Amino acid sequence: MKILISTLGSRGDTQPYLALAVGLQEAGHRVTLVAPRSFIDWIESYGVAAHPVRFDPQAVMESLSKSGNRLKAMSAMRELMNTGVLEAQEDCWQAAQDADFMLQTGTGMNALEAAATRGIPVAFSYLVPMQATRAFPMFMLPFRSSLGGGYNYLTHTLIQRLLWDSMGGPPVNRWRDRVGLPRWRSEAEMRGYARSLGAPSLYGFSPSVLPKPADWDEGHHVTGYWFLDSPPGWQPPLDLLRFLENGPPPVYIGFGSMSHQNPESQTRLALRALELSGQRGVLLTGWGGITRLDAPPNVFFVDNVPHAWLFPRMAAVVHHGGAGTTAAGLRAGAPSIITPFGGDQSAWADLVVKLGVGLQPATAQRLAAEKLAKAIDIAVNDSALRARAAALGETIRAENGIARAVALIESHAARHAPN
Repeated sequence: MKILISTLGSRGDTQPYLALAVGLQEAGHRVTLVAPRSFIDWIESYGVAAHPVRFDPQAVMESLSKSGNRLKAMSAMRELMNTGVLEAQEDCWQAAQDADFMLQTGTGMNALEAAATRGIPVAFSYLVPMQATRAFPMFMLPFRSSLGGGYNYLTHTLIQRLLWDSMGGPPVNRWRDRVGLPRWRSEAEMRGYARSLGAPSLYGFSPSVLPKPADWDEGHHVTGYWFLDSPPGWQPPLDLLRFLENGPPPVYIGFGSMSHQNPESQTRLALRALELSGQRGVLLTGWGGITRLDAPPNVFFVDNVPHAWLFPRMAAVVHHGGAGTTAAGLRAGAPSIITPFGGDQSAWADLVVKLGVGLQPATAQRLAAEKLAKAIDIAVNDSALRARAAALGETIRAENGIARAVALIESHAARHAPN
């Protein structure tokens, strides 16, 4: 079976789908991953075919961080999205013409259009909960207090409608005009059509972290995380190995795909927090949340090291709370310290705190060195917290989310195979 997976997100958004693509290929399928051009070499290093799109998620993130005015930032992001998404739809549509099966991600596209015009089966896959529920508020809502089931459900429906009207619906309907399909009148109509196809929704997070809500139907499956191992033949830098061997486990600090208006200030804050807490540190530069500065010998800067290899060697991990980074920290059994920037990150931070395996000292915008130092001290020295983190890590490592997802995809494809 020739399977197409499309995703337009950051590296952290793309990585779980690359892991799933590897699992599908090991099961005997041919997979093409549609992704931003900057990720193509990385994807192909795992033996997975890649189809580049012209959309640049890093440019979108930088547009958000460079403007101090949120309205201007959102306007700049919409302009980039309008141009980039149309180009990405064209690129993805081209790749879809050779597919037998489409797996659409939360940032992917064209699956339902391919189902309607080419008659191929499709499925949906997400890294965060996307279906409305009474169990918890919508994951994009920064305020995590719940006022009950009715309130929780309302936050899902209202925010999904807002996102559809402002960002999701217009580009989808413009593309449907292009391929001669009727416009969706609402997201609910689109979801109803997906249900009529029997298209399952796969969620790549652990039921030990977030169980399937009781009000989700049988078409929604929480499979477990989709973890990617280190690239074939990858070896850690020798100077990093020497740093790790010459002292106690350090604290990781990195913010992945998050950009910052003043990365130097953010880096100085991290260095000061390490100084106040008396800890060694490994700082990852990412997309601009951290930058290289003169630092004491107990601090090591890296540009890119696989979390799967690095995090188990850390005393604690400080990060932004992206779904993929949060998953890697939990899998490693290391306490997490999350300083969310926005989006779904506050929800993951809230879950980590409720599970008793990490802390949220403040949002990235309100973080101070003293707050971060205090959180680091607790994460490194609180034996009960560390024991809970280690136990959850062991549970997550025993799961096999990829195998579960592969089985569901194969089952759905078999049910919709031509007679």
